[in-house]
Amino acid sequence: LPATAKHVAGGELFYEYLGPGAAPGSSFYRITLRLFRDCSSTGPLLENEIVQVGIYANNNRVTTLDLPRIDAIRSISLNTAAFPCLVGAVNVCYEIGIYSATITLLDNVPGYTLSRIGCCRVDKISNLSQPTNVGSNYVTRIPGTASLPVGHNSSPQFNVKDTALVCANKSFKLDFGAIDPDGDSLTYSFCDAYTSGSGSINAPPPLNLNLITLPYAFPFNGSSSLGAMVTINPSTGLITGIAPRTGSGSVLSVCLTEWRICKPFTVPLNDFFLNFLDCDFV
Repeated sequence: LPATAKHVAGGELFYEYLGPGAAPGSSFYRITLRLFRDCSSTGPLLENEIVQVGIYANNNRVTTLDLPRIDAIRSISLNTAAFPCLVGAVNVCYEIGIYSATITLLDNVPGYTLSRIGCCRVDKISNLSQPTNVGSNYVTRIPGTASLPVGHNSSPQFNVKDTALVCANKSFKLDFGAIDPDGDSLTYSFCDAYTSGSGSINAPPPLNLNLITLPYAFPFNGSSSLGAMVTINPSTGLITGIAPRTGSGSVLSVCLTEWRICKPFTVPLNDFFLNFLDCDFV
């Protein structure tokens, strides 16, 4: 029987430029997916995850890349003992899988979009209108010569604390800043996260890329995924505000715009499930 239980709590697809490829006019990259699983999930294990990335030019699939798991699955938990004034029975725990491989791509004009589809996100996400069977699609982009005429690019790395806990209806701050290995300037914004077909468990990448935004529940949307009382600093990535009142958590997606010589050229994103639990600080 197919395993359809929900387990994915977030992910990030990123890449590193390793140098010129063996063929003229090509580049060598390392592609990596970092995937999070809710420790309490009864769904599929990250050890059994089959990760295949589709690589697209102008939304047409150029090739696919298998990403094997490169390390043992590890667990991280919020150390609630470090917060003696925390009131409420809270538990934040994730398992993390890292999947990675290298590939040589021909330099081109439009660049490449990388996509990994999968199913399914954890259930009962409070800012979505569809409570179950919501798929995931983790996306990043390698710029072509149209947007980056000179040089190459490695994607930024987010600083997000993966065991972040936010108490419902309380003030909070969350650092979603990033470090860029190329020294590019970065600006931040909330943006749409993506879904996939509900049955796409370890599905192969489709021939044509179709980015489908998550089914957000009113009044939430990609640019206001945590409501009107939560904002992100466009220069630092610091998220502040008052958390929503209800629900166990929300999908939070942050887009980065990279700037080089005062020109924007790529927009990677981080897609994460942020816990909102019934807690308080006395």
